[in-house]
Amino acid sequence: MTTQSHGELRPDAFSRDRLTFLTDGMFVAVGFAVAAMGPAMPLFRQDLEISRTVGGLHFTAMASGSVLTGLVIGRAVGARGRRGVFWLGGAGVATGCVLLAAGWHPAITLSGCFVIGAFGSAVLIVSQAALSDRHQSHRPVALTEANTAMSIGTVAPALLIGALTAIGAGWRPALVVPVAIWLALVLVMRSEVFPSPVTADEPGHRWALPGSYWLFWAAFIPAVGAEWSVGAWGADYLVDVAGTTEGAASLLMSAFFGAMVLGRLVGGRVARSLSPFPLLLSAATLGLSGVLLFWGSESLPLVVAGLFVSGLGISMLFPMLLSLAIGIAPDHADMAAARVSIAAGGSVIVAPLTLGALADQVGIRPAFAMVPVLVVFVVVFAALGHRVTRAHGTSSASTL
Repeated sequence: MTTQSHGELRPDAFSRDRLTFLTDGMFVAVGFAVAAMGPAMPLFRQDLEISRTVGGLHFTAMASGSVLTGLVIGRAVGARGRRGVFWLGGAGVATGCVLLAAGWHPAITLSGCFVIGAFGSAVLIVSQAALSDRHQSHRPVALTEANTAMSIGTVAPALLIGALTAIGAGWRPALVVPVAIWLALVLVMRSEVFPSPVTADEPGHRWALPGSYWLFWAAFIPAVGAEWSVGAWGADYLVDVAGTTEGAASLLMSAFFGAMVLGRLVGGRVARSLSPFPLLLSAATLGLSGVLLFWGSESLPLVVAGLFVSGLGISMLFPMLLSLAIGIAPDHADMAAARVSIAAGGSVIVAPLTLGALADQVGIRPAFAMVPVLVVFVVVFAALGHRVTRAHGTSSASTL
């Protein structure tokens, strides 16, 4: 293994410690909580008798909570520390799941989604920053493995909701899973110590990150938009285009979420020897191929195959962008991760709601045309960021 620039990889071996296992466990819980709405959407809309547009507002509520957290997380970490924010965030995710599972009116379920988004984002931000500080020599590997854990959480709802629907239990009981994971982690690992930030961010310089960082930041918007658009509306696509039942669609969405897990498992191994940018380009190419396959097909096997291939590629966009973005400003990991949360949350506010509204107007298949466009924009912004970084270096890049 060779040494690479910008703190990406070094020859020493990557080692998992208790903090790594703790954050991975909570990533599973957060992944489950934020992903459950996607495979549950056809059943959820039936229960509440709502349109796709109103259904999409639940993703908007979740993302709005994430954006709010990205704006205030610095003060929260300063007041309570990373450890305090982590455990408070876990409690909030559990509370949001209870609201969502118990809600029979959009006002309650929207509130649950907002709480999940806000507190789940807090968990992710402090965890990613802590892992970046703990594993500086192997940041791409640590962040990819954490996102793999989150992907495991995202694939579980599709399988569980499909199984629960088959036995007539519905989608709501599935939301007990994140609550149970949080409680188990509190009982077993509540005393775990989190590393302090490498460098404290000065209040007056919260946005003083290198210019190349902001190009990578911009790439998160289409990357997250593509992932959430497929995850949120893939089940409806299977019902309307491929002709499956709602329960079967929830189960078949495990092809996409399972591919996300597999892609990050394999990507985590590849990231030990390949730097993030070429891995990002390869992943984007694979993801685009999968999206075009299912978008251009009506046959159920081809649609499912396309979902699987797109999941493999899309899975690596976020962790590689995150490694590139934090690698630009490694001494400000909390700030960099918080700003990523704003980009990701903003994208989730817009993308699923836009696709849902378009589907109400023109049908879900034409509406899915926005997904390949989003993947192309990931490459455009990431390439610009990489070019600026190579041309000027992180130390000389302009700050904004």
